[in-house]
Amino acid sequence: MSKGIVVTGATGFLGRELVYHLLEQEPDARLYCLVRGRDEADAERRIHAMLAEGVPAARLEDAKRRTTAVRADLEKPQLGLDDAAWAELVARTAAVIHGAAAVSFTLPLEEARAINVEGTRKVLDLAAQAGARVDYIGTAYVAGDRRGVALESELDVGQPFRNTYEQTKMEAEKLVQERARTQPIAIFRPSIIVGDSATGRTASFKVLYWPLKIYAKGLWRVVPGRPETPVDVVPSDYVTRAILHIRKSPASLGRVYNLAAGPRASTLAELTALASRFFSVKRAIFVNPELFIRFARPLIDRFAFGKARKVLLTGRVYTPYLSLDLRFDTSNAQAALRGSGVEVPRVADYFENLLRFAVDTDWGRRATR
Repeated sequence: MSKGIVVTGATGFLGRELVYHLLEQEPDARLYCLVRGRDEADAERRIHAMLAEGVPAARLEDAKRRTTAVRADLEKPQLGLDDAAWAELVARTAAVIHGAAAVSFTLPLEEARAINVEGTRKVLDLAAQAGARVDYIGTAYVAGDRRGVALESELDVGQPFRNTYEQTKMEAEKLVQERARTQPIAIFRPSIIVGDSATGRTASFKVLYWPLKIYAKGLWRVVPGRPETPVDVVPSDYVTRAILHIRKSPASLGRVYNLAAGPRASTLAELTALASRFFSVKRAIFVNPELFIRFARPLIDRFAFGKARKVLLTGRVYTPYLSLDLRFDTSNAQAALRGSGVEVPRVADYFENLLRFAVDTDWGRRATR
């Protein structure tokens, strides 16, 4: 019976990038991808479709051979597995990378908890029975709606939250940190993840991509934020390479790593200037966020219509991230990656690649290889 790495969230944006990198960098690795599905065949179809999107054709059959789909559900006891299937998965688990989460910002609190907190508890139970290491992927935004510098050593400091995603990810990490006293666990907190720095490839066009899209299409030039507002974005390849490097070190156990740009964070002014040049549109107009909410938002609700109204209302949950006064300490991450060649690139060095991919795929509407 082959032991391997259990990966949750494998069909998600970051999860699939981790799978692609694992298959490429660890040729002997066997992956067990936990995935929802109507039945086992549907679960396998979803995993094979994910592999086909990111694995070169020459290596696709080998990737399928080394990747097993396990139909599972984070909201059910034993992940929805019967006793025999659970025991088999425990026996096959050598390590766990847990990245599955409900990422909707508007999910009701109890629904978000059922996946992000209780689902994490079930995955930790699996790893505990298997005696396996867990690499837990949280978010830097467990820092919530606070100001200043968020340290890797901090978690619950009484901060308020902008949405149920942030709150339940903080609660989940609190559980993970408690379990780390008795289980081998490392914690990773990415900031806003964008596409691959070289190719621009992404499977998700949310958060940062939303304001860029409406800006590029000329639907809106007003930005509810200040030019100097820090915007901490990291490309997916940096996050995956950092996780896969750090997880190889036993010294990483019990530690927290902010996988953020940190000192290399960008600003709203820089990002909008780069986008303005790329899309050949006029420079953004910055407005005070509080004034925007008080005066501009009611006008949008009342007078915007058609496509513009739909886009503006859909992206409303992302506007708070354009007015942050928050930076992330990355001391642990920098120390762990020193000498590895893995480092955060400057946004200006890869931003055009992100925008080119977005345009080539019509912001995710058109598939590309």
